[in-house]
Amino acid sequence: MDTFDTTITNLLKLSSTERTKSITDLKGKCPCPACPTYNVCAKNAKEILFCITGRSFHCISVDKGCICQTKCPLAKQVGLTHKDFCLKGSESAQRYVQ
Repeated sequence: MDTFDTTITNLLKLSSTERTKSITDLKGKCPCPACPTYNVCAKNAKEILFCITGRSFHCISVDKGCICQTKCPLAKQVGLTHKDFCLKGSESAQRYVQ
């Protein structure tokens, strides 16, 4: 089991309240708003942490560059191996649903 699998497994072991708090904490570390692809629509819709929560539902459709692997402090902490989560889906989706 790699870092990402361990992170998700540990999140799933938490109670709903604890899981929500952990995800909120991760959102606070998320650099998505600094990404060139992130836009006003995503900000207003409070879309963030795409690596865990999945792609943008309706706001982001144009790739203007990705900072996931270079400027995201969560990439190593959470064990991310993919990128462009706002367009392509969460790490889980990109790993296991391809």
